[in-house]
Amino acid sequence: MPPATGLDARLRQAIFAHCRTEGYPPSVELLMNEFHLDRPAVEEGLDRLDAAHHLKLVPGTHRVLMAFPFSAIATPYEVWAEGGRRYFANCAWDALAFHTMLRTPLEVRSYCFHCGQPVRFQLRVGQVAGGSTSLPVVYLGLPASEWWKDIVNTCANTMVFFATSDHLSRWRTGRPDARGAEVSIETMLRLSEPLYATKLELDYERPSRERLLTTFHELGLVGEFWTI
Repeated sequence: MPPATGLDARLRQAIFAHCRTEGYPPSVELLMNEFHLDRPAVEEGLDRLDAAHHLKLVPGTHRVLMAFPFSAIATPYEVWAEGGRRYFANCAWDALAFHTMLRTPLEVRSYCFHCGQPVRFQLRVGQVAGGSTSLPVVYLGLPASEWWKDIVNTCANTMVFFATSDHLSRWRTGRPDARGAEVSIETMLRLSEPLYATKLELDYERPSRERLLTTFHELGLVGEFWTI
């Protein structure tokens, strides 16, 4: 996807700045006032940002549902930053991506997809710093080529935490169609770098397909599942 430029870049950055300070996205009206624009100009900008995968609008509206990794609604993925600021992430991957984006210590609070037990751990300096005695794993239920076919479904239902690898194995029992990949917290943090490390900057641009494939390869994520 091409980078956002001009007004779109400023709109994108303003949305993410508002999410960071308030914990939720700004309204169309707030953006109209901030940028001294009429409604069509802001709505057209939001449509372009949605089409470029910088955010996801609530279908049929111009309300921001997802400004990755920020969620506008409550989810099972809470991120607690220093100072007590709570954010909701869209999925397990986005919960980890907050650390990559904010570059500050934080705690992830979620649940095991298999049994529902709480999953909590802290992230500091790019790695897990504490929490459960056994580290959770991330399960990506869809191959990379399908992530953006329906990003709401992908985030809500297919990028989840399991309390341990054993919990994932038990969940998979009797599910021969479970074609997803198990990925460690450490690998997911490294995978987040090209997508989230500069997300708050004005000149942010989504990484190219080639860069993502290179990252996959460097992390040992190869095969048909990781083809995009």
